[in-house]
Amino acid sequence: MYLNKTYIRKIYCGYAGLLSLIGGGLLLWSASVSAASPGTPYTWPVYNPTIDYNFRDEFPAIAMPTKDLDDCQGVAGTLSNGWWTFKWGSKKNSLVTETAIRPMLERLNEDFAYFRDTMGWPPDKRVQNGYRSAVYLFGSGLCTDNASNTEKGGWQSSVGGYPIILASYYPVYCFDPACNYSDRATQMGGMVHEGIHCILASLPGCKKAAWFHEGGNTWLQQQAEAQRTGNYSEMGFLNGTTFLAPFMPIECYSGWLQDGSFGGPSAEGVDMNEGGQQICTWRRYLGGNQYGNAFPTFLGEWLGLGSVPWIWRNCPERVLEGISAALGDEQTRRLIMEYRAKQALIDMKKWSNAFKKLLNDNFGSNIGAEFEPYWINCAAWKATPYAKTVNANSTLTPEERTLPGWSGANQIPLTVSGDRVTVDFQPIGANMSCQLCYRANDGTPVYSTPVTGGECSLRLDKTPGKGVVIAVICNTDYKYLGEETRKAHFDYRLKLVSGVTAAADIYTKWYDVDLVTPAVSPPQTGWENTEYTTGAVCRVHGSNSLMVEYNLPAPGMVACEVYTPAGKLVYRQPAALRGSGQHTETIDMHGTVSAAMYLVRITTGNRSSFSGAAVTH
Repeated sequence: MYLNKTYIRKIYCGYAGLLSLIGGGLLLWSASVSAASPGTPYTWPVYNPTIDYNFRDEFPAIAMPTKDLDDCQGVAGTLSNGWWTFKWGSKKNSLVTETAIRPMLERLNEDFAYFRDTMGWPPDKRVQNGYRSAVYLFGSGLCTDNASNTEKGGWQSSVGGYPIILASYYPVYCFDPACNYSDRATQMGGMVHEGIHCILASLPGCKKAAWFHEGGNTWLQQQAEAQRTGNYSEMGFLNGTTFLAPFMPIECYSGWLQDGSFGGPSAEGVDMNEGGQQICTWRRYLGGNQYGNAFPTFLGEWLGLGSVPWIWRNCPERVLEGISAALGDEQTRRLIMEYRAKQALIDMKKWSNAFKKLLNDNFGSNIGAEFEPYWINCAAWKATPYAKTVNANSTLTPEERTLPGWSGANQIPLTVSGDRVTVDFQPIGANMSCQLCYRANDGTPVYSTPVTGGECSLRLDKTPGKGVVIAVICNTDYKYLGEETRKAHFDYRLKLVSGVTAAADIYTKWYDVDLVTPAVSPPQTGWENTEYTTGAVCRVHGSNSLMVEYNLPAPGMVACEVYTPAGKLVYRQPAALRGSGQHTETIDMHGTVSAAMYLVRITTGNRSSFSGAAVTH
């Protein structure tokens, strides 16, 4: 979210303070060759070591502070509540009164209590040192600025090395019940967004990854809201940018620029001014790419919710390079490929339908410069996740302008027939890979073994949805080496060998098939009231609930889900923080439990345990 100004204005106006705070050779990845026959569907292996971290290991319970850090001149008034304080100067806008300040502090206390006490994220540096978190009123005559009290905006800033929310009258007044601004709800959520920035600025990671300061921020707010409500059907509209244009790099700020290059991880190559006038260098919609959280959402769903805190603790500069220090080169390149392949099939677990909706909302739109004055009058691009190609003698040549950037990908839809598809991948750029994948008619995703060159095959054991298989061509470079990286595009050719009738139309929504979660297959007999993987035992409790018992070796977020034996989800209990030791969860089924068998899944981090209960009356 953002406060009153467009996300682009914030980058260089309100966010400049944060940017100032955060301040070799490439190895060819070599895919492991499967011992199975060519075309055997591929299962993504787990990563070793596990990318998982709990901030409670480092930040035990911190007592609520009872004092402010008096670090700013010009303070004319202060109002404190719980963990938060609000300060203003003598030029305070008259719309900012106690009727706005108190609800604002209550909202901040409520939301940050959830981040802290339920999700386990630490408070910001002020609280860590015994002081309340702070909101300072921009334009009121404080030490922070010389602005007028009618200026608008809000952002995370700092005073004396301690983070603050620096907000104008506009978002603060939005908390007043009398406020009738049309963007009132967005402004209030934006204040929480800036408070999260205070937490992130206090952590040791991502000092050269401004994109993750935004995308990691929106992920935390999104994840918290989903866990509190159980609703995973909606997400911020900027999450669609990387799904719409997968050729953009993962660590990319402001997306695909007008000259065909990409914004660097901390907005390198983006800022341009003439005579104090900001020049637009980015493209409409894609310019807000850094506010999307597709990559942290992927990590949270597939590696576990503890993977995002792990990044903030263990990746001191950039995200993918920090991950590689733990996983090594080969596994990091595989992680990029897994993300890009699962992106092609919208295989994002609970968030799949939300991503699909965003693709539908933006598919086919014409994308040019965001506004005038612009840098380059670039040709409009008709938005599609699929790469345009030219077929000559059964060899596909991709359009040059949308070739993948570093860690980017192309998706090429192929119309198929028969029981196997084979293509010959011919990389021209360095560190490239190819993988075939499709959503079957039953909704399940199917992947091939990735290759770095030569033939790539996939058996069609299931019928591909809409008769199409997607070739995912990926660059796996994860080190940002400056301008040579930022401006690079990576070329290739794809020869159609067998089972492919043609390259499919790129303006058809081939992803728009039923996104069915694969059914969980329980044992056929002997599972009544019995644990059959470690961790959980399920029993019937009364006429309308199930009781689940499990043991945690360490504190963590725990979620409970109830399925029918066919794998249909019938109830989800949102994740909540649980301490180590034995636990009992009573799952209210909101009505009489019918005579049936149920499968209960307990998930913590990236591990799941299943147990069954036979319900009879």
